[in-house]
Amino acid sequence: MSPSVKTGVMGIVGCQVLEDEIAYVVSHDQDIRHVLIIDGTEERTIADKIRKMAPDKMVISFGEEFNFKQYQMSPELSVILWLKPISLHQSPPMLREDVMKAVKIMEPLTKSVMLFYGQCGSAFRNMDIITNGVQVPLTILKDADGSMIDDCFGTALGGKEEYRLFLVSQPGPSYVINSMWAAHWRHFMFEMQMIHDPNDLEEAKEIFKYMDYKRVVGLNTGLADQAEFERQLEEFGHLFELQPENRRCTLRVVDNAYKEAKRHLIESA
Repeated sequence: MSPSVKTGVMGIVGCQVLEDEIAYVVSHDQDIRHVLIIDGTEERTIADKIRKMAPDKMVISFGEEFNFKQYQMSPELSVILWLKPISLHQSPPMLREDVMKAVKIMEPLTKSVMLFYGQCGSAFRNMDIITNGVQVPLTILKDADGSMIDDCFGTALGGKEEYRLFLVSQPGPSYVINSMWAAHWRHFMFEMQMIHDPNDLEEAKEIFKYMDYKRVVGLNTGLADQAEFERQLEEFGHLFELQPENRRCTLRVVDNAYKEAKRHLIESA
């Protein structure tokens, strides 16, 4: 799925909403031998996903208290993966600052860094701002024409135009979720302050009624267990009185961005 290289370190900083996509590209790159994970989420599930998909890789996971200065990176091809919580999206400036701080910390050890983010509101709208002072090639999720993807949903749908066409094709207001939202929606709603108690859904139900949502669309990239994804989608629809739709999506955006980041790694070798 990507060009071949045997040595070097790639950095990845990404949002937990795209955890399944990150686990997919890392697991399917046969060149990677070592994966160092800094997991800033409460769930701490990405390490087990990578181990399950790629049992031949050495996967080590730490929390954000990890000290890079005390760790010796492998001379073989490695990935430093820093997973950030969804709660950072409450403030685009805070999100950008936190992500770029992580890039700066891992930068001395890497030859290429990839951001698993879209524009995410205004957090990463300007590439000149986010690349300012960064000394290694920096890759972000982009459309076929080179423009940044809007967000995680645009990523699954395949691009900005595909996202626009999806929105205008909906018969009415639709709530959209991907595989991570489907699996962790209670926690995600709590982190995004949609609800104050993950077990009390009345707040969210009132929001859904106010927004006049009629459908919940599950963006299915094929990465999640299909029976479980369908069950989660049906459960969500039942709880919030929404008609569920299981929409098949694509991995094209993440595949292309990862190949670009890998190419930068090869060129800097």
